[in-house]
Amino acid sequence: MIFRALYLEPVAAASYLIGCIAKGEAAIIDPGLPAEQYVTLAAEKGLRITAVFETHMHADYFSTGRAIQALTGAPIYAPRIADVRFAHEPIDDGTEVHIGNIVIRALHTPGHTPEHMAYLVSDTPRAANPWFVCTGDSLFVGDVGRVDLVSLAGTGTDVQYASMQKLLDLPDYVEVFPGHFGGSACGGRAMSGKASSTIGFERRYNWALQAPDEPTFSAWLSQDVREVVDSILMHRNTNRGELPLPAGYYGAHTTAASIAQIRAAQAAGAVLIDVRSTAAFHTGFLAGAINIPYSVDLMLTRLNGLVARNRPLVIYADTLVTAEAAMHLATQAGYVVNALSNVAVAGEGQSLPVITIDTLHSNAQAGAVILDVREPFEHAKGTIPNAHLVPLLALATTDLPSAPLVLVCESGQRATVAASFLIQSGKTIAGVVYPGGMSDYLAAYPLVHA
Repeated sequence: MIFRALYLEPVAAASYLIGCIAKGEAAIIDPGLPAEQYVTLAAEKGLRITAVFETHMHADYFSTGRAIQALTGAPIYAPRIADVRFAHEPIDDGTEVHIGNIVIRALHTPGHTPEHMAYLVSDTPRAANPWFVCTGDSLFVGDVGRVDLVSLAGTGTDVQYASMQKLLDLPDYVEVFPGHFGGSACGGRAMSGKASSTIGFERRYNWALQAPDEPTFSAWLSQDVREVVDSILMHRNTNRGELPLPAGYYGAHTTAASIAQIRAAQAAGAVLIDVRSTAAFHTGFLAGAINIPYSVDLMLTRLNGLVARNRPLVIYADTLVTAEAAMHLATQAGYVVNALSNVAVAGEGQSLPVITIDTLHSNAQAGAVILDVREPFEHAKGTIPNAHLVPLLALATTDLPSAPLVLVCESGQRATVAASFLIQSGKTIAGVVYPGGMSDYLAAYPLVHA
């Protein structure tokens, strides 16, 4: 699992990216930052956003869920009773959504608003039970959500108290990640500046949760009256889709080049760089593409090692936002980018011959030409006898056998990059180990040593 908290500091709001590495999928909960930040963060981790969740219709900022949806096609999951006026997937108490191997289950926790949902998150390869809960504006660190922001049925101290009991039924070890932290107007004055906690800690030390019964809880919350927030209905009704979105909400992005335009650019000498994740590349790619996954840390190093700076580029990605981010990196390094695209590969798609560790072993036993593209320091872990040991970034300057090549690295990413590059150099690829690599091989065939 990948889990990242992102903060909108002016309103002390938190949003979350939750991703399954195994399946390459991610969800965003309560987005408020520019949509592009979530899309590029997901791409950096090898993920694509497949879902957006709203805990409720926020009253203090504009949700950027619809902008993420426009960029990625990801559905928005919103509480059914919120009466949302745009395309979405309605959810109810107990609704479960799978994000790869991760399960996100809705828990109705009204009080702050009638529709409010918390989201229980389970990383199923580790445990079926929830690891943490994203509590939105119901339970905060040190406090609970205000119940005086909207005057609707389903709000109030009695409803909030019942919702707190639902959350307190969770085990003490369950982590708590709320939608706000200290400085927000959506909770009481005791909200902590710390942005996470556990059910157990809040059970013992959250002042509001020490109330022995609902009347006491109601009396305590009623003593702490906070200032009115003028923009409550404007934000809430905009987020519901009743009011129009602010000007410039969706941003401006480059028009995607068509397949024909990509082909024309290639014919004129441009190199097609596919910056999608390794997993996405293996689902199909355009002829001539070199797979260099988007990464702030690694993309430029690999691009510099494999493609001359005097070659213009066409960049292909899952989304135009990621293509634009990759273009920014490439141009800063001195490359010229002629076009960007995220058009569907469809019938144009090609594929690499993927093989398993067992097939790699069979090929090695049969005398196939094995190309190990790991770094020299990794070779100490063990290598296949007679394999050609050529680091990825040395491929452009190394003479290789003309025979069909079988490629391996440590995880399959570098082998995929290498295979896509070598095809453009006229080499024949007989197999690419993916997913997996030499550590898996040596574990299965331990008698193989350096």
